[in-house]
Amino acid sequence: MSGAATRAISALRRELLEIDLAGPRGHHCSRVALAVTLAVIVALVLRVDAPWWAAISAFVSTQVTAPSSLRRGALRIVGTAIGSAAGLLLSPWLIEDQVALSLALFVASSIGVLGLQVSRHGYAWLLGAVTADMVLLATLDDPTSALSVACNRTAEVTIGTLAAILVSHLLSPREDHAPPRPRAPGWSDLLGAQWASTQHAMRAGLGVMLVPLAWSWLQLPSFSQAAITVAAVMAVPAISDDDAANREKIAVRSTHRILGCLIGGLAGLAVLIASFENFLPWLAALAIGVWVGAHVQASARDIGYVGTQGAVVFIMTMVQGSGPPSSIIPGIERLAGITGGLLIVEIVAILLTPSARNAETR
Repeated sequence: MSGAATRAISALRRELLEIDLAGPRGHHCSRVALAVTLAVIVALVLRVDAPWWAAISAFVSTQVTAPSSLRRGALRIVGTAIGSAAGLLLSPWLIEDQVALSLALFVASSIGVLGLQVSRHGYAWLLGAVTADMVLLATLDDPTSALSVACNRTAEVTIGTLAAILVSHLLSPREDHAPPRPRAPGWSDLLGAQWASTQHAMRAGLGVMLVPLAWSWLQLPSFSQAAITVAAVMAVPAISDDDAANREKIAVRSTHRILGCLIGGLAGLAVLIASFENFLPWLAALAIGVWVGAHVQASARDIGYVGTQGAVVFIMTMVQGSGPPSSIIPGIERLAGITGGLLIVEIVAILLTPSARNAETR
């Protein structure tokens, strides 16, 4: 993983030296920053519970073209709404039963990661699983919170996604010149030709299932972030029968996730040291940080996930309430949850992934 980190840092340095405000990539980054800014303003005006979720949704939903933003946004809203409803409906039966809750987390996460691999609407499947996990895990702290978490997450995601769609509709190119998406294999033959994807999804489900057990034992904060980390890190594309290649993909994604979180957290800390007390300078600092994150996310050097995670943690650190932030703690808690989630991924990989010697004898 150290080699992956070294390569990522080197590529990141080159990306930052190539910043261009006037080119197509710079224009896209400006649209992303504008969408996030709009989402934050609307979320603050409406006084939603977690305005940073609206900002994050705007960031990840703003694509290069208007059609791709609309598709991404629709999948995000639908997946979040279905996941919220599923978590809400299941929560009354799972609140008092730790075993049943763990099994529900396993099933939801396995289906979500598998859906990402095999369905043409894979992003919605993954978002549905992650949202259901969040609703169910929230009941561990407060058994009565399922309804508020489900409604708030859906509202916040909808605000941010609609901001992204609006900005893209007004300012983004209408022509989509991206190559055709590979045809999704579908849900058939999961125990045959797609067995590798099924196994991978079950490992992800097992990792999420272990999160509440580990967090209740260690009494750590932000265990929902650990569950999201397990699902997100395991959500790598194009799982194959080559276990070594799959492990390498997951290791690189894990490295990029934690590197991005460190960078985003340090950037947020720098802003806190600057102590922005006025709304407009704070909003401008947020937009600049998001612009840089979008620039790295659009990299052709395979470090886009570093930019995504850096921007997400920067947003969570910057957007904490009704104005400029007062603490770096949200970013630190996210990093703690992510670190715990990555440790769980590694433990599951060690326990369940065949060794190289066993792989050769199959």
